[in-house]
Amino acid sequence: MSGIRNLFIVLLSVLAGILLYLIYLTVYGEYYRVILVPLLNLIFILLAVYLLHVVLDNVIKRKARTTRERYNIRKLSSAFTTLLAAGMLLVVFFKETTTLIVAYGLFSAGLVIALQDVFRNLAGGILLLVTRPFTAGDRIQVRECFGDVLDITYFHTTLMEIREWVDGDQYTGRIMNMPNSFVLTSTVKNYTRDFSFIWDEVRIILAPGSNWEKAQKMIFETADRLVSTTVMNAQAELANLEQKYLLTTYDVETQVYTKTESDRIDICVRYVVNPRQRRKLRHTIVQELLQAFDAEEDIVLGSINSIEVSGSLSSVVAA
Repeated sequence: MSGIRNLFIVLLSVLAGILLYLIYLTVYGEYYRVILVPLLNLIFILLAVYLLHVVLDNVIKRKARTTRERYNIRKLSSAFTTLLAAGMLLVVFFKETTTLIVAYGLFSAGLVIALQDVFRNLAGGILLLVTRPFTAGDRIQVRECFGDVLDITYFHTTLMEIREWVDGDQYTGRIMNMPNSFVLTSTVKNYTRDFSFIWDEVRIILAPGSNWEKAQKMIFETADRLVSTTVMNAQAELANLEQKYLLTTYDVETQVYTKTESDRIDICVRYVVNPRQRRKLRHTIVQELLQAFDAEEDIVLGSINSIEVSGSLSSVVAA
């Protein structure tokens, strides 16, 4: 490829030399100046723009970190050099100002339409870097995509995917590259920005006639003991968060809620947890409760799916 570039540059240089010779050292320069001078300007413009393109391409090769980023930046660079060359050519060949403005405007509009996805991604990237709705390391959701942010560039955001076929907000092992245009049209849900905890719930279903008061106390004490340190950290973060947002609640204490259905007693425990520890904590809570209930004759788990995790794809099936 470098050989073709060198050949093209040599060819343009030779043509420029020939035109210079014809214009200034022969009689043709006097009679055909009107034609030869614009042609010489055309050669100089093409040579200058092509050299600029080569320089930008070399910079992109050194600076771009991924193939996708290199591709997108090259498209933008190509659009810039094309627009620059077109503008310079219009200045040379169109003398009337009105005609120049109209022609340049039409060309620019056509270029923007042809490369609208690239410009949307660039606009989204700039918006992300300015407003910072999330940063590298945050866990986010965009539409049906969930993941931890690995990198943010001008054109795309890279995520380590979670969920999909894996339960409990754990990694699938796939890397996602999302074009930054999503920030212009989609809601970004951030699990960790400003407040690094979320609320989660575990539901316990008891059979009618069970000692629900004892079960409720056991459920509360088990969950509250496991999240005691998390509650203190969450309270401290909420106190700092008040400096930035108008908060309506500071309730991060463990809570237990009970309701009755036609054939069961439904007990739900609500607690705060680090988003990256949801599955581990759920497992621990459910495991300890199953072991504790086995020793209690007056506590009977209700239905077949007697312990459920709210908002999750998984459930623990009682024996």
